Amino acid sequence: MNNIQKFDYKFKIMILGESRIGKTCFISRYTENKFSGAYLTTVGIDFQTKIVTLNNKTIKLQIWDTAGQERFRNITKNYFQTSHGFIVAYDISENESIKYVKNWLNEININAPKNVKVILIGTKCDLERKISKEEGEKIAQENNIKFFETSAKDNINVEETFESLTLDILKYMEEEEKIDENSKSVVIDRESVKEKEKKEKKKKCC
Repeated sequence: MNNIQKFDYKFKIMILGESRIGKTCFISRYTENKFSGAYLTTVGIDFQTKIVTLNNKTIKLQIWDTAGQERFRNITKNYFQTSHGFIVAYDISENESIKYVKNWLNEININAPKNVKVILIGTKCDLERKISKEEGEKIAQENNIKFFETSAKDNINVEETFESLTLDILKYMEEEEKIDENSKSVVIDRESVKEKEKKEKKKKCC
């Protein structure tokens, strides 16, 4: 018996941010609905998968968990070109973490495909905040991206973040497919016109 689940799309999503801001916990809450504060720091890069249904489409999400340490940056960048979406994260309970957000957004602009979808999140909103919500909202507005404050521990805005990003990617992919279909139709129509013109010329000649 074949237990392989079929899907309409496969989207690759990367989560970026400094070390120890809760990226792994955030992913695990979404993919397994589990939380543990005892996760080890990610070494290099790892991924988890989840299959969802949105807008009557079955979508396989491949969610890449990246190391925040400087020594792994080059490894992380190698995966940018094949990604459909990014979640850039910072920890609202740590003053320093938001300072690196602009660097991550710049890396996306340089290394990722054009029109890639991005969401900014502030993690650990269950803890005492050191960074105001307005600071995150300002960065999001300046870069024309969506923003959520989240908690993997209390399961706040985890599902909403992934659903929002997935819908944005899906909308873009479907629009691109329509453009491709229209382009093919134009090519076919042109070829039909050329064939018709050739036949007309032959009739006139004879």
